[in-house]
Amino acid sequence: MSRRLLPLLLVFASLSALGDDAALFSLYKTGVAPIIQGTCIGCHASGGAARSTRLVYASGSSTSVQEANFNLVRSYIEANIKNGSQYTFLNKGQGQGHGGGNQLRRAEDVQAIREFIDAIALTLSDADEDGVTNDLDNCQDVSNADQADLDQDGKGDVCDADIDGDQISNTDETAQGTSPDKADSDGDGVLDGIDALPLDASESSDRDGDGTGDNADAFPDDSAETQDSDNDGVGDVRDAFDDDPFEFEDTDGDGVGNNADVFPDNSAETQDSDNDGVGDVRDVFDDDPTEFEDTDGDGVGDVADLDDDGDGFSDAQEIADGTNPKSRFSCGSCPFSFDVDESQAAQPLTDGLLVIRHLFGFSGDALTSGAVAGLADRASSEGITSYLTDADAELDIDGDGESKPLTDGLLLIRYLFGFRGDALISGAIGSDAERDTAEAVEAYIKARVPAQ
Repeated sequence: MSRRLLPLLLVFASLSALGDDAALFSLYKTGVAPIIQGTCIGCHASGGAARSTRLVYASGSSTSVQEANFNLVRSYIEANIKNGSQYTFLNKGQGQGHGGGNQLRRAEDVQAIREFIDAIALTLSDADEDGVTNDLDNCQDVSNADQADLDQDGKGDVCDADIDGDQISNTDETAQGTSPDKADSDGDGVLDGIDALPLDASESSDRDGDGTGDNADAFPDDSAETQDSDNDGVGDVRDAFDDDPFEFEDTDGDGVGNNADVFPDNSAETQDSDNDGVGDVRDVFDDDPTEFEDTDGDGVGDVADLDDDGDGFSDAQEIADGTNPKSRFSCGSCPFSFDVDESQAAQPLTDGLLVIRHLFGFSGDALTSGAVAGLADRASSEGITSYLTDADAELDIDGDGESKPLTDGLLLIRYLFGFRGDALISGAIGSDAERDTAEAVEAYIKARVPAQ
């Protein structure tokens, strides 16, 4: 290839991204049209001296005029190239066999005409040697004598990145399993490129993008749901009871749906047989709407029982005395109780912890934080400190004359955790203790905790 042609090839290659016709027209407008309109039009026009030649141009700069002149010059040059006289147009312009003599006196005009002729010659060559010239070849750089073009887009199949014209590249189609040479792989009438499920003939749309087609999706606009097994209008993902059309929610997670659960926010209760507002689990008298509690366990409900806690002091007297009628350890002459927070039960992580913290010297929030039962009657740090301070002698569980956290406090918390025998007292008895056996310690504590 000559050095003269190399720059032209580079320019023409960049322009050819628009197609050969557009590339040639661009070269014509920038290099040839000014010569024709500035020099040739004087003679080669209707009524001009060269009006009888094959090259009669239209005058003007409009697109239509330029296109007409371009097509005329191109056809003339192509015919010369095919006849073996490639540069006839240039030679005539320089005066050879031209009645008007040399009209191409500037070197740049000669160069422009030559480049235009060479560019036309390139389009008439056969770069891929498939027997089809470049101007007609739908794949100029890849041999394809059959010129197959499945999608009729002007690009031959051998060089078309999307053979079937379905808006998905051949590479992507192979990767996803659709056919690169079949625009509608599943035959549902929707092109693969716009078919959300191109391999499913029953589906083409997936509005919520969840991978389930709209036809099969019970919730086509909700990507979190696809099925409604019990047809209750609530998707299976959200439906806690997807096989029960009457239930879908279980707020308290107790396994009973909210519609059937009388206490939908209380996992400990689901029924109220006597409709007294107290769940059957808590209601000691679930068939009696007037009773639900029996504090002293005597079989008589607290409503009817004149001494709820069975401490020998009537409810009326305890109310008058300011003591708790539902705690047998809350009365004027009652014994001390390790139910420190008065929650009706002595527990290791509430009462036991309160005692051991008190013996370590804790007070205020440091004493009570996280260590008071939810239903405690004695909940303030001041009340608990006062109670335990007044009962300091009672806290001396081993009877050694001192109340200490690592002996008496440890004995109590072990007992409340269920330790007995050696496991209860090991390493937790003072050196001068009066109660130094497991049996004695157990008896002392048992007498001071509410009956479980």
